[in-house]
Amino acid sequence: MFKKQSDAPMTTSFRVESETRPAKGTSVLGPTLTFKGGELSSDEDLIIEGTVEGKIAHQNHHLTIGKNGRVKANVRARLITVYGTIEGDLHGDEAVLITATARVVGNVVAPRVSLESGARFEGSITTKDEPRPAARTASVEAPAAPSFGSAATVAR
Repeated sequence: MFKKQSDAPMTTSFRVESETRPAKGTSVLGPTLTFKGGELSSDEDLIIEGTVEGKIAHQNHHLTIGKNGRVKANVRARLITVYGTIEGDLHGDEAVLITATARVVGNVVAPRVSLESGARFEGSITTKDEPRPAARTASVEAPAAPSFGSAATVAR
């Protein structure tokens, strides 16, 4: 009486489109855009494929420097992912990911830092734990063991 339709998911085409398009609530500075001087900030995730010179303050969001992105700026963001080129210091409140295609000249400070094999990096890396909430500091704690490897200098 009823014809049963195929239950095969139709996610293949959606998955391909979603990989090439930014997520909703994400701004993209395209490869032909040049921003020089001043401070760049946004209240949403940002992908830079063009050229940016100045300062980038993006503290509550994810900043991605795409493969075509060329940035000459000090950057502060919640999460920073670098595929392109950046000259300047990177401060990630959560993490910094430097991919294999990236070229970074500058210092990196974040609780978590990932440097993929093949990335070109010149500078220092400092990992810092997030400050503890005041409620936890009231309890008695044993002295912390010395931390080795919390700062590193790498040049390729």
